Amino acid sequence: MLQVKKGEVAAFNQILEKYQGPIINFVYRFVGSREKAEEIAQEVFLRIYLARGRYRVRAKFSTYIYRIAKNLSLNTLRKRKLRIISLNQPIPGKNGEIEREFADSSQISPAEVLAKKEAGARVKKALDSLPAPQKTAIILNRYNDLSYEEIGKVMNLSLPAVKSLLHRAKESLRKRLKGVNYTPPPHILPLKGGGKRWG
Repeated sequence: MLQVKKGEVAAFNQILEKYQGPIINFVYRFVGSREKAEEIAQEVFLRIYLARGRYRVRAKFSTYIYRIAKNLSLNTLRKRKLRIISLNQPIPGKNGEIEREFADSSQISPAEVLAKKEAGARVKKALDSLPAPQKTAIILNRYNDLSYEEIGKVMNLSLPAVKSLLHRAKESLRKRLKGVNYTPPPHILPLKGGGKRWG
């Protein structure tokens, strides 16, 4: 980013190449529209470029860019009252393909497919019931691999507040999913004891 600050176009293109796909997918989980996600992502990168002269190294660049993306996403939701996308829905990849969270159904039996769909539906409902801050924290931590410290900087929260937020989210999900025999993808919500029953 310091090279971008000096006006080096090649450096900005490298940022685009590295972050464009992840930022589009991150925004998509909030707004639920590929077209809108791409539009917001363009705004994210435009703001970064226009503000390059004022950029100061206070945290990792990923923290800086996700904070902008988060703020623009939440502003869009507030203005247009778009629903927050379920974490369990298909996510368009950066090349337009659909990335699904579940394993290829051709590798498991029809009964297992049905069981996973039923359990997945309950997980989806539980995730959608989370307050926006809890869901945002989980997206940042489990999907985008941000540390608690980085989440705190993105969301303007202290480290204890982030830990409390994620703890409440996990406890809420465990209560809602008590007895559900479902193994979520590891980047969604790692449970103690691995793929055991929720609760």
